[in-house]
Amino acid sequence: MILLRLISWPYVRKHLGRWLLTLAGIVLGVAVFVGMHTANQSVLFAFRQTIDRVAGKTQLQITAGETGFDEDVLERVQAAPDVRVAVPVIEAVVNSGIRGEGNLLILGVDMLGDRNLRDYDLGGGDETIDDPLVFLAQADSLLVTKTFADSSGLKVGSKLTLKTMEGAKQFTVRGVMRSGGLASAFGGNLAVMDIYAAEKMFGRGRKFDRIDLAVKDGVTVEASQAQLQKLLGPGFQVEAPSARGAEFESTARVYSLASDLTSLFALFIGMFIIYNTFSIAVTERRAEVGILRALGATRRQIQTLFLAESVVSGAIGSAAGIAFGILLARAIAGYIGGMLGEIYGVAQRAGEISADPGLLAAALAIGLATSIVAAVIPARNAARVDPVKALQKGKYQVLSAGENRARRMAALVAAALSIACLEFSRYRAVFYTGFLLAVLAALLLTPAMSLWIARGMRPAMRWLRPVEGTLAADS
Repeated sequence: MILLRLISWPYVRKHLGRWLLTLAGIVLGVAVFVGMHTANQSVLFAFRQTIDRVAGKTQLQITAGETGFDEDVLERVQAAPDVRVAVPVIEAVVNSGIRGEGNLLILGVDMLGDRNLRDYDLGGGDETIDDPLVFLAQADSLLVTKTFADSSGLKVGSKLTLKTMEGAKQFTVRGVMRSGGLASAFGGNLAVMDIYAAEKMFGRGRKFDRIDLAVKDGVTVEASQAQLQKLLGPGFQVEAPSARGAEFESTARVYSLASDLTSLFALFIGMFIIYNTFSIAVTERRAEVGILRALGATRRQIQTLFLAESVVSGAIGSAAGIAFGILLARAIAGYIGGMLGEIYGVAQRAGEISADPGLLAAALAIGLATSIVAAVIPARNAARVDPVKALQKGKYQVLSAGENRARRMAALVAAALSIACLEFSRYRAVFYTGFLLAVLAALLLTPAMSLWIARGMRPAMRWLRPVEGTLAADS
């Protein structure tokens, strides 16, 4: 701690920009890791909640892709011997048009039969209308949740303008559902309307999106599912409501894998930055290291000093990356939620973003490991500093002719392999290998190119500034 305070802290203050650049790589990698995984978990949790709350007592759901199916399918399903109740459903997501409220999930149902599966909890009194026939009498009728009504300043009789397939239409709030159950789906931004009005307003024609059903007592769900699948044929999917959650979970795994690759790439960049920063730090502070060694500091102490600097950098960068990742998760969750609605036809939004403590611990460990691994080689080089040679200015900066020649030969080999991979391969993995070899060739040529550029610039710099230009080019 004494060495960190006396040696490391003054150097960090002097080169604050470089130190912040070191942190940036860790922050970016950890933030992408935390943000993507937190968003996936939050959206998946909210999605399952939406499915469960909208499904109610539904045991099986029948769908037929994005186009839906004709109304006569409902009659065939209702006539099946194992079916106790079957009701049609249309789902649509529209912009509420209210500032700060975002989208509204419209659930089109048959109010006369749907109460066998879902509890609308309209209550009574002057605030709500409990008669489905009154609701059905007007095609512009809407039921909204108490959460949405309170936040939007709506009440029974209020007008709400929504965009439909027929343009902007004005709807009337004719009932308010109490919070809980169905009214909690989609974060409370949910409204219910008559299914036949929904067909017209949202361009479904004479088609339903799905059928929700419950089987008779004494009949197993599995047996009824097999019977209905045989009755309807291969163009229909007969599944439990939770099946859509399993489908999305498999899709979420693909996004998790992509996020892992992205965060690993960012951490690799961060590792490369950290390695170069610490290498420069060892070179610039070689005289200080030599003095410490001359005063009795052991190699282990010197190596520990630089590794401790990397631990501090990794801890600060990881903490900042976790905080930034949680903020990033809110934006990512909105994107994933929109993707989910397009793929599965079930709207949702993550009302709350909560990170798993295990995930945060893993992110912290990854950030620390990245910083430590990147600093191992520079720390080892610092520990091997010879106190006498360390005080000889420029001694360690000279690259031997043999080492430079070996680097150039290795660069030529890497460049040749890169050209072969990029030009003659049809496989993606080989193409990316060629790209990495091209980067490696450029890195290996950097010392030689630096010398060549300096030599090429020497005449012009000498002409511009005879003394300073010549010294700069030779150094």
